[in-house]
Amino acid sequence: PLLAQLMVFLTLVLLIGALGVIAFYGWTFLRPKRKRNITLPSKPDEVAAVSLQAATQQVNQIEDEIARQALLKRSQALSQRMTQQTFQIVVFGLGSTGKTALVNALLGEMAGEVAATVGTTEVERTFRVKVTDEDERAFVGQRGKKQKKKEGGGTLRELLVTNTPVLLEIDELGEERAQQAKALAAQADLLLFVIDNDLHRAEYEPLAMLMGMGKRSLLVFNKCDRYLPDEKEQILQRLRERMAGLLAGEDVVAIAAQPSLAQLPDGQWIQPDPDIEDLIVRILSVLRREGTDLIARNVLLQSQQLSESARALLGLQRQQAAEAIVDRYQWVGAGVLAATPLPVVDMLATAAVNAQMVVELGKVYGVEVSIEEAKTLAVSLAKTMAGLSLAKGVMKMLSVGLQATVATAVASKLLQGVSAAYLTRIAGKSFMTYFQANQDWGDGGIQAVVEQQYQLNRRDEFVKQFLQSAVERLAIC
Repeated sequence: PLLAQLMVFLTLVLLIGALGVIAFYGWTFLRPKRKRNITLPSKPDEVAAVSLQAATQQVNQIEDEIARQALLKRSQALSQRMTQQTFQIVVFGLGSTGKTALVNALLGEMAGEVAATVGTTEVERTFRVKVTDEDERAFVGQRGKKQKKKEGGGTLRELLVTNTPVLLEIDELGEERAQQAKALAAQADLLLFVIDNDLHRAEYEPLAMLMGMGKRSLLVFNKCDRYLPDEKEQILQRLRERMAGLLAGEDVVAIAAQPSLAQLPDGQWIQPDPDIEDLIVRILSVLRREGTDLIARNVLLQSQQLSESARALLGLQRQQAAEAIVDRYQWVGAGVLAATPLPVVDMLATAAVNAQMVVELGKVYGVEVSIEEAKTLAVSLAKTMAGLSLAKGVMKMLSVGLQATVATAVASKLLQGVSAAYLTRIAGKSFMTYFQANQDWGDGGIQAVVEQQYQLNRRDEFVKQFLQSAVERLAIC
């Protein structure tokens, strides 16, 4: 009885222990995953900083020294904009609307007397203006009636005012200026789009396009002194109606940057002062309320463009490196099989070569692939190629080309190696597509990728060049 009780006790202990182990591992694998407390940036300046940092990391991977330094210079300029909070205003518009007069007036009112910039703008010109808290109070606090500035007052922000070339000219030089103006406008934190009458279609379309890019804009109705008060108000009303949904009513401002000459009672003609106070009030209001966010959004936009440029260069860099690997392995595999008297191309034999090629291609695209994973991929692709009967089709196609290139006896000897090289190339190109798509064969799967690469690499001109290279490399085997 004692032994029986001991056995029951031990059995019970083992059962409890087993249940405990099962419960532990069951809880380990089945318990809800803990949510990681990852704080994502939410403020525009934080998002812009993260985006810029990511773009800079991409730039640092570029091997071309000249291209890398050029993009790093752009990255550094964006970083400075974030820290220095320099506000970029770009004056934009068609010819003869008074853009240059507006820039003159802005600089004269906000920065004092400056050198004249009148004349047709053929290249962009940028001017720096320091705006202080005292300036803002003088304009905004007095409804645009500028008071005499007091000494002192902390700096609100530095403004960069850029006058652009004429937009939408029809001649060749004008088109070049138009592209330049659009590129400058894309860099703006605030865009001043100048017109001198009701908004025409040629003006509306580029303005809508720029605001569609996220450009904060003010529509500036210049030369309003040429109209009677009623006419001026009617035009303003129509402009605000046309821009409904794109601009707020207060973002459509009437000014006279260079008013028409006025005659005094004594017959003397004088040049009236610019009437742009309402525009300055609106600019400073936007600057105060939205300035930091606008700079951040613009830096975000430009950092995304920087990232796209870096990705394009990295893609080209990776493609060149990957093509060099494919080129090397196609001849390695071809040399091995050309020296082996096999009656047909053995797809499984080439899989070993392809596996090592996959490992090296993965490194080019920043993916660590183990040799076991590479073998699986290589065998899978070899089976796909066999299922498509590519080997027979390739040998038939290349045998015709070889017989036209070398003697029949030599062609027969080279056919197997050349076919192996060609099939290895198809495999390598297919793996490149796989890695470029972030290790995804796409909707059509591996078969669609292989078929596509086969079609791309069977053009007559390419096959002719390929056979010439093959004869030169494999004739000694």
